[in-house]
Amino acid sequence: MGDTKPRPANVPEENEYHTIHWLVIVTYAAAIAGVAMLIISAG
Repeated sequence: MGDTKPRPANVPEENEYHTIHWLVIVTYAAAIAGVAMLIISAG
């Protein structure tokens, strides 16, 4: 993903993410669970 352009000098190498972060998955799961609970309780 980050290999298409050169990294600027002020961006450290550890800021390059080549896989999805685990916290993104947790956030999506929590959002889906929250919406599901709202739908179930409203039904």
